[in-house]
Amino acid sequence: MWAWPRNGGLELRDMTIIETFDYRSDGVRKERTGWRDAGISARHREWGFNCPACDLDFLMVEYNLGLPVGLIEYKHHCKSFPDLRHATYRALAALCNGYGSTQGGEFIRDPLPFLVARYWPDIWAFCVLPANEVALSAYRDGEYLSEYDFVSRLYRLRRLTLARALEGKLNRVFPPDLEL
Repeated sequence: MWAWPRNGGLELRDMTIIETFDYRSDGVRKERTGWRDAGISARHREWGFNCPACDLDFLMVEYNLGLPVGLIEYKHHCKSFPDLRHATYRALAALCNGYGSTQGGEFIRDPLPFLVARYWPDIWAFCVLPANEVALSAYRDGEYLSEYDFVSRLYRLRRLTLARALEGKLNRVFPPDLEL
């Protein structure tokens, strides 16, 4: 795998190879891909085994009018679905499940849907894996969606209707029926 050089330069000739799926002597996993800011990633690993964190592929907060309406981890279709029992996904689900707001001085719990969405960029189709109960109320486990269906659901999360002008721009092709 490639990693950025310590001096922060971005020239390919300065890149070095690092080990993959390897652990340091203190049990902290070494950086695997080198695609993120390796500096903070490496430094966080120095903070030790009891200070875990995880870099995600492409985590997006879906929001409307400055308030979150959902959390989606996007993964290219070539990557397998994650194990939602892993501590990283349990932590994200707990974060979404505990969301709420204060109204009239009272805290009102309003959990956010959290899901993992595999995507096919050549056709912009999706397969979703709901990661908490709120997401399960809006998506079926392993549900295949066209771009049109996926974006329509994003609008529903916002309690909005998809504009007709946008409808014609969205693909209505479903991803290939693959084994999850």
